Amino acid sequence: MMIDVEALGSSREGKGSVIEGPGDGDDPFEGLSLDDEFVRDAKVQEAAAAERIERLRRIDAEHRRLIDEARARQQAAERTTERTTERTTKRERRRPRVGLVVVVLLAAVIGWSLFFDRGSGSGSGDVTARRGGNETTDEPTTEEAAGRDLATGGTELATGPSPSDEEQDAPLGAPAPLATESSAFRFSEIQPGTAKPVAYDPCRPIHVVHNLDGAPAGAQTLLTEALADVSRATGLQLDLEGETDEAGDLNREAFQPDRYGDRWAPVLVAWSDAAEVPDLAGDAAGIGGSAWVEIDGARVYVTGVIVLDAPDLLRLSDAEGNDAVTAIIRHELGHVVGLDHVEDETELMNPVGHQDVITFGPGDLTGLAALGRGQCFPDV
Repeated sequence: MMIDVEALGSSREGKGSVIEGPGDGDDPFEGLSLDDEFVRDAKVQEAAAAERIERLRRIDAEHRRLIDEARARQQAAERTTERTTERTTKRERRRPRVGLVVVVLLAAVIGWSLFFDRGSGSGSGDVTARRGGNETTDEPTTEEAAGRDLATGGTELATGPSPSDEEQDAPLGAPAPLATESSAFRFSEIQPGTAKPVAYDPCRPIHVVHNLDGAPAGAQTLLTEALADVSRATGLQLDLEGETDEAGDLNREAFQPDRYGDRWAPVLVAWSDAAEVPDLAGDAAGIGGSAWVEIDGARVYVTGVIVLDAPDLLRLSDAEGNDAVTAIIRHELGHVVGLDHVEDETELMNPVGHQDVITFGPGDLTGLAALGRGQCFPDV
């Protein structure tokens, strides 16, 4: 096909360009004017460049979404594998110790830590309960098999309270906005078959009681401050309802109707020592964890316990001040609401404490915010 240059040039003064063939009548486009009207009437039009670019962007965004979902599933599987591997390892957050080393001068080395290892287990039936928290072995002891140990294993509960009359139709609060998001966090328990964490019900308050027997001066104020920090980070309503005479026993029952009525027992914070609670021996300055129940295949925390080593934390307060003690309480409350240990030394949930890390870090806060967006359970 040839182009008539003269016709092409002259057509610029008109509405369009005219393409002429050899004049034998075989060219289907002979005599057609490729003007705007011709283009509008065409049955098939090529997409504009902007439309093609937008379509490619949508395809790229979908690819990125699929990649992110695959990465999230892989990370969840890796966390599950890590938790299984570490269940036989007793992890500690060391309390302050002072050592003297003479080389040229005398140096004091101080460290502190919290002890915690998460709970595990699975339930059966419509409603089952397991005790989550610290454990050092995958095999339950005889005492654990009796369904008594809240902090170091998990067994089914035969009975529980009536559904809570405090349940609301929507969460009672929302997590505080995050200044910086971070992946430096881990959950203690994951919902079966998902990457979502086991958490407390955000549609009802979480009641907390405090046994001040043996506690250092100002302990109530320190706990109140730590509870406010966790409430703000999660949006969960943590209510300190008062004092209790319940001992800081890791073998506490999750349902104590004679003491607390027809409800799950409140989260207990108690002060003790290694003589009363052998798990506090050695470098353990505190123990924390929660118990969950399972209903229709989903799990929800219903109560928890924190036992703090009063003599150790009194010495810590004398050496470093109350901020260091509050940091330990925050750490244990992090365990109670569902955070596990992390390797990042700049985060408060690192198992080995650092004197300059006394508040929740970006990873801690990101994990706490996720724990505050849990499912509501009106039937628990």
